[in-house]
Amino acid sequence: MSERRRSSSESKTPFWKRKSSSLPGSSVQQTGSLNSKHKLSFKEFENHTDDAWDATDDDLLRAALEKVELNKIRATAQAVIDEHSKRKTLESSDDAVKNGNSSDTNQKCSNGKQAERDPNESDKNIISTGNGDTASPTEKESINATFDPPCKHRAGSAPKAQSIRLPMSSPKSDREQHRLKKFKELIDSENIDLEDLKKLSWSGIPAEVRPLTWQLLSSYLPANKDRREMVLERKRNEYKNFVTQYFESRHSTHQQTYQQIHIDIPRTNPLIPLFQQECVQHIFERLLFVWAVRHPASGYVQGINDLVTPFFIVFLSSHLNQDDRLKIESFEVSSLSEKVRQEIEADAFWCVTHLLDGIQDNYTFAQPGVQRKVNILRELTKRVDSDLHTHMEAENLEYIQFSFRWMNNLLMREIPLSCTIRLWDTYLAETDGFSDFHIYVCAAFLKHWRNQLLGEDFQGLMLMIQNVPTHHWGDEEIKLLLAEAFRLKYTFADAPSHLPDKR
Repeated sequence: MSERRRSSSESKTPFWKRKSSSLPGSSVQQTGSLNSKHKLSFKEFENHTDDAWDATDDDLLRAALEKVELNKIRATAQAVIDEHSKRKTLESSDDAVKNGNSSDTNQKCSNGKQAERDPNESDKNIISTGNGDTASPTEKESINATFDPPCKHRAGSAPKAQSIRLPMSSPKSDREQHRLKKFKELIDSENIDLEDLKKLSWSGIPAEVRPLTWQLLSSYLPANKDRREMVLERKRNEYKNFVTQYFESRHSTHQQTYQQIHIDIPRTNPLIPLFQQECVQHIFERLLFVWAVRHPASGYVQGINDLVTPFFIVFLSSHLNQDDRLKIESFEVSSLSEKVRQEIEADAFWCVTHLLDGIQDNYTFAQPGVQRKVNILRELTKRVDSDLHTHMEAENLEYIQFSFRWMNNLLMREIPLSCTIRLWDTYLAETDGFSDFHIYVCAAFLKHWRNQLLGEDFQGLMLMIQNVPTHHWGDEEIKLLLAEAFRLKYTFADAPSHLPDKR
């Protein structure tokens, strides 16, 4: 009887209070079958690790979470973000002061007095990021031919927080001005040649014309200039009617879909204040719910919420002045008029719809599109880099374990948002860019990390490949990634034996 009481009391005791040598999360001791130097495969790692939680601990955790107030969590998170931003601002200003002082000191020593700064001097030393334009000749020499990260960037160093860092400043160099002029001339023509617009957009779209260019390349606006206003008004009114028809009845129909979207929205870029605003979250809820109800073959799937953010940022920027664009990640969207907010929401809806129409099989039952693309990536990597492929196979690393997210979220979790926007300039300019060309970009992305991956075992491979250090990436890295993807595409375009369904 006492033994039964003791076992009953132990089952209710949290694991951290139990007097036992077997601790959750620790490896089970083996007596001979596994060598201490043996590298664990994924299945061995899974089979020989205890689960950290049991039913009793889940109950305790659930009870504790019920007492937590969501408002306090958000307030605390916002305070941390504000403090971090303040420190970054102070560090940047301190660096600027130090650099300015050292420069002034050098000029005083050489000239005997402080030289006046040439107002055009800063314009000559700017590297443009994200709009497809190149750096100044002086700084070009310092840019490496390859885009290997510095040694200090190691696996696991990629931060979870993202800053948007959009290229919102006006073009500086003559080449940038020339490209912008060509875009404007093409867009202002009576009937746009979309093929010419795609060729011009492939190497990046200037921020000033990106919203309109994306709408044209997404087939949202017609090529004929005279019809654009009429089509724009009709499409926006059509979306407004969708909201009235579907979203207003969300609590009586499609409740499960709405609940899933409602849960996922706060997880969208959680450390960027812009996406934690109630106004913005309501926009995302309406947009995603309407899309899901109108596409029952797939419905809403986790990951689709991420695909809205680039369109939302780009279309929001078209309604902001220069100062607000520079701090867009904390801009108060509720300060805009309701009409402007509705226009941004409708424009984002139709462009996201066009994107998802090309990759909807990624989100239908069992996600066959993702499975197919992962298999193509595997066969492509086998041909492109057999050493890396063989090493990953030897360590029992399955491609689905890391590249599922690459296909499902279009690499948005792997690279900064500003890089995603630059990448999408090219995807929109490519035929089936989000579907076919994306696979070659993933192959180039994997190949980029080969030197770090070749020296890792299974655990090291997973840690590295799921936390690639890309937080310092900018326009130059994306250009080189796209160049490698382009080379792979046209190397294998006429020899597609790596595509299983084309053999």
